Amino acid sequence: MGKRQATYLHVAIWTSAAVVGLAAVLYARLIASLQTRYFQLFDAHPYALSAATPVLFVLAAWLVKRFAEEAKGSGIPQVLAAIDLAREPDSGARIWSHRLVSLRTAGVKVVSTAIGTFAGASIGREGPTVQIAASAFSWIGDRVRRVHPGADFPSFLTAGAAAGVAAAFNTPLAGVTFAIEEVAEGSFGPFRQLVIVGVVVAGITAQGIAGDYLYFGRPSIPESDFFQLLLYALPLGLAGGLFGGAFAYVLGHPPRRLTFSGGWWLKPLLFGALCSLIGFFTHGATSGSGYEVTRRSLESSVGEHPGVLFPLWKFLTTALSYLSGMAGGIFAPCLSIGAGLGFSFATLAHVSAAKACALLGMVAFFSGVVQAPLTAVVIVMEMTDQHALILPFMAAAFLAQAVGRQLMPVPLYRYLASRSSHVG
Repeated sequence: MGKRQATYLHVAIWTSAAVVGLAAVLYARLIASLQTRYFQLFDAHPYALSAATPVLFVLAAWLVKRFAEEAKGSGIPQVLAAIDLAREPDSGARIWSHRLVSLRTAGVKVVSTAIGTFAGASIGREGPTVQIAASAFSWIGDRVRRVHPGADFPSFLTAGAAAGVAAAFNTPLAGVTFAIEEVAEGSFGPFRQLVIVGVVVAGITAQGIAGDYLYFGRPSIPESDFFQLLLYALPLGLAGGLFGGAFAYVLGHPPRRLTFSGGWWLKPLLFGALCSLIGFFTHGATSGSGYEVTRRSLESSVGEHPGVLFPLWKFLTTALSYLSGMAGGIFAPCLSIGAGLGFSFATLAHVSAAKACALLGMVAFFSGVVQAPLTAVVIVMEMTDQHALILPFMAAAFLAQAVGRQLMPVPLYRYLASRSSHVG
């Protein structure tokens, strides 16, 4: 590689990462404002908004079906599939790879998740941010290869995915961990500099615009006996693995009875109605990503939470929202479900360290779903600044992964990616 080409490549990475950081902040603000507006309207007009929810579900799903089916769901499986397909010699595979991370797909992703958020769907913005970030890197990477044909396109996508995670959660280390554990599959070495540079620049850009913040704040967790927390990690790791594995299985293998012959719109209409009904009777606790209710519980002095059945209801609304056909991620809802598991365990077992249990539950459930224990540990640790809990976190995460694997042998994102690779 000549000096000029190397300079061009580095400028392209810096530019892509800066664009991703800016886009992630703007997208986060859009979703946050729509979610705030939803709860304001829910408080003022609960019946009218609940009635409108199924229609909005249909609209969000229609946009995906009409303009870009590659935008459906989380976005992370599509990025993994795009990286795999970009390595194939077949031109058809490479064309499909570009469709999975095109600007058109990213645009539909933004609009569909915006409508879903305003409808109160239990979806997150973090997975979609990864696909949007990869789309930005893909577009710039195409132009880089015109000047530098030897540039490794899959490396651009990997760097984009990692930068998306870092910018979405304001957790740069988690971006690198995600790239190693979930995206690169052991081939991180040849392009580690690209990934790290992308993560750092995206993180700095996002922090420069939004400020240096912690995703869930800094929960005040009373000092607890270290071995006691390790003890709590065992039942929570088991529960997180069971519930997380079951959740992953439902998303990967939806029951055949959920197939509707009367028209594609029946599924989002029915699922939207069920989510609306559950949200109405839980006073909005299960609506949205779960970020607000989780942060409020972690910030309360005694760890107040919506109740012991909250994880079950949130499990259902998240699965229904995801399977409706709209665009939307599961990162934030999974963390909310996990926190609910931890709070419920603390309530039923009469444990005083409720907030610590909530964080352990987050790590466990997320690890049980995606089977990426290190990513789960680093994300929760970075977003709450609870580095002292790293060993209990790891115990819960690896136990949950082992249990979840019994229910879903192939990690969820990889399983969904294999299906995305065969579409089109």
